[in-house]
Parts: sequence; C-alpha cells; structure tokens
Amino acid sequence: MRVAILHNPRPPLPDASLPDDAFEEYDSQETIRAIARALAGLGVETSPVIADGRLPWSLEEGRFDFVFNIAEGHGRRCREAVPAAVCELLGLPYTLSDPLTLAATLDKAIARRIVSPEVPVARAVLIGGEAGEEAEERQLADLRFPAVVKPNDEGSSKGIRRESLCRTPAEAAGQCRWLRARYACPTLVEEYLPGAEVTVAVRGNGACRSVLGMMEIAPAEECSEPFLYSVEVKRDWRRRVRYHVPPRLPARETETIRAYALAACRLLGCRDLARVDFRLDPHGQPRFLECNPLPGLHPENSDVVILSRDILTYQELVQGILLEAARRCGVPVR
Repeated sequence: MRVAILHNPRPPLPDASLPDDAFEEYDSQETIRAIARALAGLGVETSPVIADGRLPWSLEEGRFDFVFNIAEGHGRRCREAVPAAVCELLGLPYTLSDPLTLAATLDKAIARRIVSPEVPVARAVLIGGEAGEEAEERQLADLRFPAVVKPNDEGSSKGIRRESLCRTPAEAAGQCRWLRARYACPTLVEEYLPGAEVTVAVRGNGACRSVLGMMEIAPAEECSEPFLYSVEVKRDWRRRVRYHVPPRLPARETETIRAYALAACRLLGCRDLARVDFRLDPHGQPRFLECNPLPGLHPENSDVVILSRDILTYQELVQGILLEAARRCGVPVR
C-alpha cells in the first residue's frame, strides 16, 4: 500500500508581515518523519505530500492507495476542509474527519451551536458576525468577566495570549479589534471558567467510538492569576505546565466529561481520532471549549501523544489511526 502523508510544513523562517503564530498549526519535519517511521511498521510505503495548490496533481501522480491526512490547509475558516475535499474529489480514502466536520469544528461558534444543548458550553458572544460590530459589542455587557477573547476560526491557541484574558467589556472590545486586525476573522468572547481544564482523546467510529484517555492541563506552580493555556504557555510547556493523567477530579466529574466528549464527537461527526477540550465552571460542571478533529501528532509535545503515553506507544497511536480509517473505508492494509 502506498500512503501519502498529507501535511502543511512549517516555514523555516517567519514572515514579519504575519503574526508570529501564523503557522503554529503547521507540522515540523520531525512530526512527518515520526509518522513515517510509525507507519513503516505496518509494511506500507509512505511519501510526504504538501497540501498546496498542486495537491490534486501531486496525489494523482503519486498513485497512492490511501492518504494519512494531517493537513491544516490554507486560507481561513474552511481551510482544513479543502485537503480532505480534494481526496474525496479524487476518490482517495483518507484518515480522520470529512470536510463538513473539519469546517464546522474550526469555526468555534458553529461547533458550539452543533453540540449545545446536549453538551453544555460557556456563555459567549461572537463579535464581527452578521449582526454588526457595534450591536455585538453591546452584548459584551451581558457577560460575566473576566472573559477570554479568541479568534473564532483558528486553532492551536493561535491568537490566544496573555492579553486575551480581559476583565471588562471595554478591554474585551479593544482585544477584539486587535485580533481582527491581525487574523482577519470574527472573535469569540467567552466567559472565563475558573475550574480545571481537561482534554480528551476519542478514537474509533460509530458504536465503537471510545475515550482513549483524558488529561488535566494545569499550571506548573500555584498562582493567584487565572490560568490560560495560551500560545506562550504552550511554547514553554516543559517549564510552565503540568499534565495530570488521569485528571485530578472526582470520578463523577470525569465520567461526565467522558460522556460529553463522546457526545460531542458524535454530534460533530468526528472520525478515527479527535481531541475535545473542556473546562469546569465555578460549580464544577464541565463546559465544552472546542474540538480538534486533526489533533497534533508531534512525538513529544502534542496533547494526544502526552495523554496516551501510558496507554499505548506512539507507533501504536499512529498505526491505529490508519487501521481505524482503513477499517471504516473497507480497505485492507498490506
């Protein structure tokens, strides 16, 4: 079997005209090599393929049998859906979720509407949508503060920085303007939840979908300031973060999170493997933050890899994605 590892490589040099986290989601060569080594254990032949404007021709010329898709794509709110859509256009089976799910989950407001009310979400206001900026900013007064201001259709904590935690409506409105000027997308202003942050890996499909594991993300040191899993914190995770597997929560709360994660993946249509993020409100109730149907697979610092280390090896994790997708598509791996 010939397998294309479909990806977008992280540029070696930053573009000074773009935010410094513009390519935060893109993959390093270390990740691509690690995936290739893992898949080699199945006896398949792999080739890296970049998801750029030549993608249809690259996939056709490569005569691939299957696509291992981790491509983030180019553009804005539908960018993750495009590489998967090209695979569908060419009739190539591929791993992970389909274009509809990839587009819906990247837009945080859309994902929230899909999962709620079956899965509770934090109160939030979308700024820069169809209602008009001034009308939407007036809605900020109805939120409880502090609140977190984030780009609505970005991933990997892009645009979520120390300044994203705003304590007043006026501060939040200013941060919205700052983000829109740099990321050219609407912003989501979401009430800050003071409880534990928990990320959940869900694997499988349909009735066989199950929770692979869950992990609490906590500050390395106790601090009076609210903890925000920002891009600066993620980049310095060894020093500033402690990962607790399983979460330091009562069994009742972890079971609720487990049920909500499975429900969110079902409602959003996630396939093969996905990561769902939650945070607990002041009453200890889990609230859905977002879902990532293209979870990072860096062999050292990706959340799904970290939370599953005591459950299965990196090789088993990566191979499991391909095997699950092949089973779903009815394609033998050989």
